[in-house]
Amino acid sequence: MPRPTLNCKISLLIPLGWILFLFVLCRDVDGATVTAEGVSKWAEDLSGNIQKIFEEATKWHEIHKVYSVVADAEIFDPRTELKSIKNQIEEYLKERSKIAWDAKVSLESKELKNLSDVEVNDPDSKNFVRFMSAKTQSDAALVYKDGHFAGTSFVNGTRVFNLQPNVNFYGIPTSSEASAVHVPTPVYNRNPYLLTRIEWSDIDQLYRRNRERIKDLSFQKFCSESGFMRYFPAAPWMWDNKAIELDLFDCRSSEWFIDAATMSKNVLIMLDLSGSMLGQRFEIAKQTIEAILDTLSDNDFFNIMPFSKNANLLDECSEEGLLQATMRNKKLLRTRLANYTSEGKAEYEKALPMAFTTLLNLPGKPILKTKDEYAEEKEQGTLDTRFKYVELMDWVLVITPEYEKAIKNSSRERTRDTQMGCNDVIMLITDGAPGYYKEIFEIYNHEKKIRFFSFLIGEEAIDFDQVKWMACTNRGFMVHIGNMADVQEKVQHYVKVMSRAVSRQSHAIQKETAIWGSVARERMSKQYVISVGYPVTNEDTFMGVSAVSVPVGELHQMAHPSLVGGRSYFFMLDNNGYAMFHPQLRTIDEKSGEIKPTYNNMDFLQVETQQPLSNMIQSAVINCDNTNTKKMNVLFAIENMKRVYEQKNSYHAECIENTHFTIGSAIAEGDQVRLNRRKHLDLTQIDLTWLEDKNWRIHPQWRYCLLNDSDTDLGPEQAFTTYVRQMKSSGELPTLCKPREKLVKRLLLDIQATSSFRSLLDLGWKSNKKNGVHISFFATPSGLIRFHNESLEDFSEYVEEDNGTHRVYKHYVLELNRNSIEDDYFKRAVRMKDRIVVDINPQTKLWKLTENPNPYGNYENETLLAVAYRAIFVNEALVGVAGIEFLYDSLVELMKKFGCSPKDESARCFLLDEHAYVVYSSQPDISYSEYLASQDKKSTGKSSALGGFFGHLNRVTEWTMELLIKKGFYHETTFVDYQAMCDVEKTVVAAASNIMKPLKQLSQFVFWLFFQLFTFASEFSLLPRSNSIAEGYTPTFQSSDVRYPCQKQTKFYIANPDKSKLGSSALLEDHMERLCTKNPLMCAVKVYASWVEKTNLLLVVVKQGPNSNCYDETQCPLSDPPVLQFGLRKSADPLAATPSTGGSDADVCLGAIPRKRKNVIQCLRDDYLTDESELPCSRQHRHLPYSTLLIFVVTSVVLFIPGYL
Repeated sequence: MPRPTLNCKISLLIPLGWILFLFVLCRDVDGATVTAEGVSKWAEDLSGNIQKIFEEATKWHEIHKVYSVVADAEIFDPRTELKSIKNQIEEYLKERSKIAWDAKVSLESKELKNLSDVEVNDPDSKNFVRFMSAKTQSDAALVYKDGHFAGTSFVNGTRVFNLQPNVNFYGIPTSSEASAVHVPTPVYNRNPYLLTRIEWSDIDQLYRRNRERIKDLSFQKFCSESGFMRYFPAAPWMWDNKAIELDLFDCRSSEWFIDAATMSKNVLIMLDLSGSMLGQRFEIAKQTIEAILDTLSDNDFFNIMPFSKNANLLDECSEEGLLQATMRNKKLLRTRLANYTSEGKAEYEKALPMAFTTLLNLPGKPILKTKDEYAEEKEQGTLDTRFKYVELMDWVLVITPEYEKAIKNSSRERTRDTQMGCNDVIMLITDGAPGYYKEIFEIYNHEKKIRFFSFLIGEEAIDFDQVKWMACTNRGFMVHIGNMADVQEKVQHYVKVMSRAVSRQSHAIQKETAIWGSVARERMSKQYVISVGYPVTNEDTFMGVSAVSVPVGELHQMAHPSLVGGRSYFFMLDNNGYAMFHPQLRTIDEKSGEIKPTYNNMDFLQVETQQPLSNMIQSAVINCDNTNTKKMNVLFAIENMKRVYEQKNSYHAECIENTHFTIGSAIAEGDQVRLNRRKHLDLTQIDLTWLEDKNWRIHPQWRYCLLNDSDTDLGPEQAFTTYVRQMKSSGELPTLCKPREKLVKRLLLDIQATSSFRSLLDLGWKSNKKNGVHISFFATPSGLIRFHNESLEDFSEYVEEDNGTHRVYKHYVLELNRNSIEDDYFKRAVRMKDRIVVDINPQTKLWKLTENPNPYGNYENETLLAVAYRAIFVNEALVGVAGIEFLYDSLVELMKKFGCSPKDESARCFLLDEHAYVVYSSQPDISYSEYLASQDKKSTGKSSALGGFFGHLNRVTEWTMELLIKKGFYHETTFVDYQAMCDVEKTVVAAASNIMKPLKQLSQFVFWLFFQLFTFASEFSLLPRSNSIAEGYTPTFQSSDVRYPCQKQTKFYIANPDKSKLGSSALLEDHMERLCTKNPLMCAVKVYASWVEKTNLLLVVVKQGPNSNCYDETQCPLSDPPVLQFGLRKSADPLAATPSTGGSDADVCLGAIPRKRKNVIQCLRDDYLTDESELPCSRQHRHLPYSTLLIFVVTSVVLFIPGYL
């Protein structure tokens, strides 16, 4: 539906209503005497005028009356409401987990065919395997002849996807014809092993039935241990770089696969840093560590132990010796690894005991004596006979009775807090070991409870026997990594071994023990989802993970904000206490437009931004402890941290059964009231004329009623109207509306109550136009927005540039604020109860059609728009927010009539909002164009006084702001932004821009060259069948050259409109103040201030004394450093706080020790008594063709210059 347009021409009439009453009010202008009584009267009359015009333009009193007739306020019980939401979410998630379970059962009932390598790739064979490729969107195939040595043959496709936009998948094109199969770039897609599993995994009939039954079911998927992922319905593949079809995705690296395949783990990585681990070997080792860390999720625990002459843990913050494998901790330890170099001899006899001690959480540290010390004490008879002495090659290991007892009883499952992982693993990365160290393994791992994996590094490494023995004897696996192209594939072997426990104990996996992943951004839909999955086995062999995606947005809608008060909200947490949804969670970096690395690992307390941090609150929320209501003071931030509001919340939480999630509510003090219909609505009595007016909108992302996949052409309003007709016809709520019944009923209430909005406004719109008002709107918590707009003469809503382009006015409702209760103006209005909020709209403008100067005397083509809005309540229950958009010129003309003329330097007037930002200034150099340019995030020009923080404009306003705080008009609070992003500080190099241009061109050429080489290698059979290329450097650990997560802090100054120390007087000090420290005689001022009642504004007037020149910045500069610490500045950089940088203990351990968390639902511990001696335990390196290595090198170069793409 096209949006209603505003006519291009409107009349520039100075708003009559504003002016008439000012003639009575303003008797002295241009240098008039300023008095406290006069300023108070100005504020009083300004308040009356704003209220009068606002009422005429919004008819908010009439809206209040209508709602008072059809609805009333009810006090609700937060716990009862939360339990209702919890039950709804439980049923929703239970249904999704059942679908994943049914897929598991279906797959496990299928037989894996024993097909030969030849027939699966022979187009003439009945067993030739075709699959619908996610990348090509057809079942065409490119197969090799004669085992890669006789070129390729292209097999034409028999089917292609018919992709159509799907409203139930947020508009992305899908096809239910078949599931799509994605094969990672490093995996050869005609590998017979892979093909037999692709053929086996086809359960499209089940997938299709599920989708037909459940309209809002998201993607059903299966990730195979061989690397492919099948998903239904099919959707176009989202490339990492579409232009050159770069694809770095591998489902085996996703958390939902890893957690289901391996369960939670405790991992200790030993890194050999002896002198031989130099150059490429060290780089391969670091890359191997990155690949291992990529397989760890937040449910795993780890540490890294570099060793040569000595062995040291990279992190010693945790008493358990292991850190939670959060993204922050993984990056922290990877960063610290850069401070180490290889040198000396690898002391395995020191390192291995320390590794076992750490992993088993044994008391104390291993005691080692040199052989000389041991011999001397033995000869002197001073050896303690209670101790056991184990002679090694170079050292003697001393074992005390207590230590020996701890080893025998050791098991993290018995001695640890249950917060840790289920299975224990040691991983050794080395270029060779000089011995077997059997004595150490016999002491610490006699029962083989700990799996041991060996990664032999380097093309020339030949000492296989020792490291292979360590792995094979201790139920692990040894791989040889010859080069970086080997890393990704070889690391997957450890995952396969760890999945053996899952395969053996598949009988223990029940429908109720689903594996729930944390929030991730799904590749196919680009939506935030959680995944529920189950491991799939076939004859005790792990095959992969069946899963279903659950969009987080759908869960959020079940905990709808209309169910509580306007300042209250719901949130959802995972088992680690990370926010899944929360109104304060900001996943997008506003400056770059990119998703933040911290989007799915922000701690609840850090999102809640409470003062101060309280672990007690988090523990109660995570564990759903509702025995006593927990309360906490928080700062609620809006407008991208520009504003914060204080509120005191009461917290309630409910644990969602058979998941590790928690749903919670934060109920603001005095906000336990909501609107409720007085009488039951007979649906047959719905009046369709309520919907005839086209000037209404509902939330574009909310599902009020479910739709059919093919209903994409229906807009939200058209779709809901269709369902309303069905309601009226049948007298019942349609089946597809029942999942959101409460939301639908609230929307119907709002539609009914506001049906006369248009007619109410039509009666008085002529006077509104005279006052510069051109839009009036009313928004409700149900997502409904009614609006009315008419064009203003002598103004245009678009302008044509000299180059032929157009700049167009952005409609306040239709384009800028479609989301009602989720928009910043709504959040601001409900927190400024009983006040009209007045502000400048920085997001849009109109263009003048006349040559007249604006009220500041400037001949500018652009003109500003202002907004005013207020929340409406019925007996404390929020009804909605009414508002207007009007010409900013109207406000300026009004202030001029007070004697606040830009031409009068003897008295400057300001209107400040609730955070001391300037809404109006009478200073003479105000420029609309300059203000609009300053709102551009990329602007580097002069900042405008309008919209700026009052205390940082100049020395006069700085001193005045200090006085306003002292007198109680504002109070100070500290805000910490734990979700901040910081710019990387770059060294400025001369002519840098000229250097970057060829680098960018080079990177583009490298990308092109990579794919040319890949195509060449494929066509000429240079790619091996089993050794596919892999990325050399994991994207996870590439350091950004632009933005990175950090912590910022600022002071905010919040208005106290009901609390000030002046009583009725507007004069702040009785005498002239000399405030210039550099030249006190140059400036003397008196300051007056008075609240503009029933608004968010404070009127401030600064009167200069005779012969004063207070605004000369050369004589009266701002304080340096600033007196008022306003503005977000970096306060902490966790990744930079390391011992090597001199960080304090608190900084070094910041975030390293996990807060309270829930344990995983199920632990399948390794059955260490099972004999695995017949299973494979090693794989040696096979040389890759030169073409593969060349492609790998090119890919590495590409991955390391992402900033230039």
